[in-house]
Amino acid sequence: MHEYSIACEIYEQVIATARAHGASEVRAVTLQMGRLTHTNPEQLKFCFDVLAEGSIAKGAEFLVEMIPPNVECECGYRGTVDTPGKPAGKSEEDRGEGGGKSGSENGNETGLHQSELLEYVAALNCPACGRAARITGGQELIIKTIDIETEAETEAETDNKF
Repeated sequence: MHEYSIACEIYEQVIATARAHGASEVRAVTLQMGRLTHTNPEQLKFCFDVLAEGSIAKGAEFLVEMIPPNVECECGYRGTVDTPGKPAGKSEEDRGEGGGKSGSENGNETGLHQSELLEYVAALNCPACGRAARITGGQELIIKTIDIETEAETEAETDNKF
């Protein structure tokens, strides 16, 4: 499971950043994850939670924002593919076909099953001209925000309570 090694890297970065800013607690971590990363967000969260046990990140909220694939074509088209089988902004009715299911339609709000990844890869043709499009995004994994509490904030909150 490669999610564990990814979670280790995220955890190390979160802790290093939190310590560099004098954090007494990590409240939340928000990631941006491309749908083509081949990483399961739920497993990643589980691994992060295990690593965070006994640290200032214990109990931190772990949020994942999914990023659809971006494509670019030699005809000049640039855009995203929000669900397998169709470009961004077009519904199944507009295209007259049934696209694949999104993660949320499968009861999985943040990730894709392997078969859906294959649908994405097969569907990455240019919606403008039909030729094969080049993938330019959707494979990233970025720590977007780390919400921390510092010792000074904790002391100020205590001082202001009556």
